[in-house]
Amino acid sequence: MFYKVEDIPDEQTMQAVVAELLPLVPFARREKALRYRHLHGQYCCLRAWAMLHELLIAHSFLPAQFPLSDLTYTEDAYGKPYFSAAVFALLAQRSFSVAVCFSLSHTKCAIAVAIDRRPVGIDVESLASARRLEPVFLDRTMNADEQARIRKAADSESACLTFTELWTRKEALVKALGTGLNINTLPDLLGRQTGFDLRTFHTASYACSIAVTEM
Repeated sequence: MFYKVEDIPDEQTMQAVVAELLPLVPFARREKALRYRHLHGQYCCLRAWAMLHELLIAHSFLPAQFPLSDLTYTEDAYGKPYFSAAVFALLAQRSFSVAVCFSLSHTKCAIAVAIDRRPVGIDVESLASARRLEPVFLDRTMNADEQARIRKAADSESACLTFTELWTRKEALVKALGTGLNINTLPDLLGRQTGFDLRTFHTASYACSIAVTEM
């Protein structure tokens, strides 16, 4: 498994990157980016795809000169992207007939991308605000043990970090499973036997979790 996380740059840099990438990405990605009305969304949509392209080349899943425009894809009913048949065939050929899976995520301060030869999910989230700690929201998203962990935190900042780490673990797992987010199963999601290992880390501004298939 390989992954990359990038901080969001300043507005001027975002504008320059969007202008550079718009004509280079596949048509579907360009259309998706332009559906965002704000610069941040356009930047994340385009840069995440470029980061995926860079990871695939850096780890020899794709030839060094493979055009970004040829990294085509489709989306399922949940909006999860999958490589097109042509890209899948090339990746399988170069990876000894083993599929290459990927996952993308972005938040207001970072973008995250992961690839693996088995199903993988990644999620990055800015540290939650205190509103996320309200009982009504916690009851819908966390089970009793998780709520207890959040409430035992030393202070509000630690509680927000604990919530964010747990939330990213759930989101990463959902992405790896490819089932779509189901609010009814979210509280007990981490207690299920899913066949995935979860790895989590954080910075001062965000938490990130990756779900990788158990060996």
